[in-house]
Amino acid sequence: MTLRQAPARQTKVSVVIPLRRLNAYVREALEHLAKQTYLNFDVYVVTDEPETIAQEGLVVHCLASGPVPPNIKRMMAAKASDAEVVALLDDDAYPVPEWLSAAMAHFRSDGVIAVGGPGVTPPGDSPSQRASGAIYASPLVSAGYVYRYLPAAPRDVDDYPSCNLLVRRDPFVRHVASCLRYWPGEDTKLCLLLTKVEGKRIVYEPAAIVYHHRRALFWGHFRQVWAYAVHRGFFAKRYPQTSLRPAYFVPSTFVVANVLAIPVLVLVPPSRVPLGGVLALYAALVAASAAATRDAHVSRRVVALGIYLTHVTYGLGFLSGLARRELDH
Repeated sequence: MTLRQAPARQTKVSVVIPLRRLNAYVREALEHLAKQTYLNFDVYVVTDEPETIAQEGLVVHCLASGPVPPNIKRMMAAKASDAEVVALLDDDAYPVPEWLSAAMAHFRSDGVIAVGGPGVTPPGDSPSQRASGAIYASPLVSAGYVYRYLPAAPRDVDDYPSCNLLVRRDPFVRHVASCLRYWPGEDTKLCLLLTKVEGKRIVYEPAAIVYHHRRALFWGHFRQVWAYAVHRGFFAKRYPQTSLRPAYFVPSTFVVANVLAIPVLVLVPPSRVPLGGVLALYAALVAASAAATRDAHVSRRVVALGIYLTHVTYGLGFLSGLARRELDH
C-alpha cells in the first residue's frame, strides 16, 4: 500500500465511519477519502461483525462492535484512536477532496472545539432520493437551517448533526458516554456539552462539504423525518437550551391548525373566506418552493407533496416526542 507523506505540522485526524456491514456506500467514501488534500489522517470503519477492508493510499482500521447503535461505534473508534481530532462521517456520505483541509483550518484556534459542514445531496442519487434532498433544502421545511443541506455563509452554531462533524478527540471522549442514551439526537446533547460545559465554539464551514445520500421518497424519507421530530420534541423539554426554539414548533402548530380548521369551516360559514385565503397562501408557498427546485430530474409535484407531508409528519412526531416521559432505547 502506497501512503502519501503527511506534513509534520499537520494535526492528526481519525475519520470515523459506523455501519452495520460493509456496503457500496462506504467503499465510495473510502475512494473519496483517498483523494483528500489533507494528508495526516487515518480511518476507522466500525461494523457489527469483523470485516476486512482496504483502500490504496489510506490507513484503514476495522473494528467490530456487535449490533449496537452508531453512537457507540463512534465512541469505540474515538477511544482506539490516537488522533487529536475525530471526523464523524455517516456511512452513506462521501467528502469532497478539500473536506478535511477546509475544516481543520479552524482548529488552529484553541477556542474552536468542533467544525461542521453541509451535507449536500449527491447528483448521482435516484430521482426519489434527490426529491428528498430538495425537500430538506427548502426554506419552507428547514427554515433557518438550510445551511445544513447547502453551502451558506460561515457562522458559529450550537447544534450540528454528526453526519459531517469534526470534534477535538479529548472532549469528545469525555462527553460521548453521557450521550449514548439517545440515537438519533446524541449529536444535539454532545454539541450542548461542547458549547455550554466546555465553553468552546462550533464553527460551520461551507467548504467542508460531504455528499450525503438521501432516503428515498416516500417511506424512507418520512421514517427519518419522524425519528428526527420525536427526538426534537422530547429535547425541547429535556434540553431547551438548543431545542426550545420557535422554528421547531411551526409544523406542530400547522397540524393543530389544520385539525381545528375543519370544525370551524363547518360550524362558522363566515370563516371560510379568510381560512380559504390562508390555505391558498400556504399552497402557493409550497408550489413556489417546489418550483425553485433546480434539478431537472425531480418532479416539482412530488416535491410539493413531499413538503406538505413532511410538515405533517414532523408536526405529529414533534408532538409525540413532547408528550413522552422518556425515549425508548
